[in-house]
Amino acid sequence: MKKIAFISLLWVSSILTLTCFASEPVKIAAIFAKTGIAWVQNAPYIEMIKLGVEEINDNGGILGQPLELIVLDNKSTPIGSTMAAKQAVKLKVAAVVGSGLSSHSLAAAPILQLEGIPMITPVSTNPKVTKIGNFIFRICFIDSFQGAAMAKFAYQDLKARTAVVLKNVDEAYSLTLGGYFTEAFKKNGGTILWEGTYRGRAVEFTDLLKKTAVFVPDTVYLPGYIRDSGLIIKQAKSIGLKSTFLGGDAWAEIYTYGGKAVDGSYHSAPWHPDVQFEKSGHLLKLYKQKHKKEVSNTSAPLSYDAVMVLADAIERAGSSNSLKIRDALALTHAFQGATGEITFDDYGDPRGKEVIILKLENGRKIYYKAIKP
Repeated sequence: MKKIAFISLLWVSSILTLTCFASEPVKIAAIFAKTGIAWVQNAPYIEMIKLGVEEINDNGGILGQPLELIVLDNKSTPIGSTMAAKQAVKLKVAAVVGSGLSSHSLAAAPILQLEGIPMITPVSTNPKVTKIGNFIFRICFIDSFQGAAMAKFAYQDLKARTAVVLKNVDEAYSLTLGGYFTEAFKKNGGTILWEGTYRGRAVEFTDLLKKTAVFVPDTVYLPGYIRDSGLIIKQAKSIGLKSTFLGGDAWAEIYTYGGKAVDGSYHSAPWHPDVQFEKSGHLLKLYKQKHKKEVSNTSAPLSYDAVMVLADAIERAGSSNSLKIRDALALTHAFQGATGEITFDDYGDPRGKEVIILKLENGRKIYYKAIKP
């Protein structure tokens, strides 16, 4: 009897060991700002990543294991992003989702590339990000296309013939996107009257705007983030500047800082609920069930897609090994995401992502048109 009991105990112990092994999580990190100047902009991205991870785990996890998310704060700086990437390496994560700002991704990517850990940025549009190496991927379109699309829209749809471009010298995103807009607007036949610059932490833009007003431009292009762009437009309206303001995908929450002053402006975006992407309706329903409100941030769904593309790659790889995940990511083809179909090219950029033009009106973002590559 004792022998039988001992054998039974060994059997139960073995089952428990196997169960524990089967439930060991697949660890991934998300590198975004939880503190500092960028946290307002980054918060919706983190929220969407958590939503995706929760959905995956509610449906059995990955390879029979739960997905463990570790959110690392980059403190709104490139240096903080570098430190967060090094922390991700120490934690031995299988992959990284992030970052938000292009300058943050440009800082984190070299560390992860060197260590052989795949990184997917949902929203960093600077073309240089994925050029860092073959472990770096992105879900969004790139700035060369986004800038050209908005320049074409300004010239053809708004009939703008003159423009001023105001760039944040502390952000790679702003400098690069502004350059692409300038180049494309000239090619379309428009005239760039002046290119002004400002510092990223500035809050007072009166002198910059007074100089802009002297040129009386048809449009002012602001390739900045929500805080600087929102404050600039608000102050521009207060001094009577009548130009139409245009911006990029980083304007997703611009009403937070610009208020009603941004009404009448336009910006490019990767997603809008009125665009019928195959999985968009699923995300809208899932988000409303979880948060009891509608999705308002037009860039945040890219973060949800980043998690889902990563989960799909892990499943196809059949492993949480970082190299195998990278190889599976590179072979991603026709993945149906909430922001459209995703197929990576040789650089880890998605092919064929369209730019959506939105008009800001009465506190809302109205779908205006889509521009395809």
